[in-house]
Amino acid sequence: MSRWLVVSVMVSCSWGCKRPAEAPGEPSRPAEKNKDVKEAPAGPGLKRVSVTMAQARSWGLPPVTFTLTCPEAVEVDLARPGRRNLFYVLLTLNREGKMSESVSVSHVDLRGGSSSRFDALAPVVMKRLQSALLSQLPGMKVVSSGKTKFGGVSLWQFRTTFQIKDASMGEPGRYKSIWLALLPGRGARSPNGASLTMAAREGSGTELTTFDDFATKGLPAQVWRSFRIR
Repeated sequence: MSRWLVVSVMVSCSWGCKRPAEAPGEPSRPAEKNKDVKEAPAGPGLKRVSVTMAQARSWGLPPVTFTLTCPEAVEVDLARPGRRNLFYVLLTLNREGKMSESVSVSHVDLRGGSSSRFDALAPVVMKRLQSALLSQLPGMKVVSSGKTKFGGVSLWQFRTTFQIKDASMGEPGRYKSIWLALLPGRGARSPNGASLTMAAREGSGTELTTFDDFATKGLPAQVWRSFRIR
C-alpha cells in the first residue's frame, strides 16, 4: 500500500473537510496517471507539471490552476475523473525502490471568499487535519503549528514527526512532515489555494534531516521554489 494511507489522511481534511463522492461500487485506490495533465520539459533534469481549473473540476476538486517543476526521476501520480480524488498530484522520490521523499498537492477551498478570510479559519482547519492524523498515527507529535516562516515567507503550516511500523500503513520508518497552505496572490485567476504536504523518511538517503531543510533541499524545496498559483 506504500505511502497512500498516510498521504490520504494528510490531504483529506481541509476547508470544511468535504470529500468528493466516490463512484458507486469502486474500491478506494490511488489515482491513476491522467494523460490530459501536461508534463513538459523544464530544463536539464526537470519536468514541469501543470493543472488547470477545468481539469480540477473534472476530478471533483475545487478549481485551481497551478504549475510546478520536479526532477525527472520523480513519480507523478495525478487525479482523474471518476475516482475519489484527495489530491491533484502526488510526487514521490524513491531511493532503492522505497519512498524517500514526497510532496502532495491538495486543495484549500476558499468557497468564494478572499485569501485574507483564510487567516481567520486556518487554525481550525489545521486542528482538524491534526486530529485526523492522530486517529491514524497515535504516536504522531505536532512540533509546531501556526503562521510562521518557511523559506523566508510567513505561511500557515504545521510540522509533525511520526513513525510507521505497519507496512500496510506505508513505508516503515520515522518521518518528518510539513503541511503548508498556499493562497492565490494578486493577479491570480484561481479562486482557490492549494496545500503542500511534504514528507521525508529518515535513513532513506534523504538530505532532509531538519525541518528547515524542507525549504532548501530535495524534492520539497524544488516544488516549493517552482510552485505558482495562476
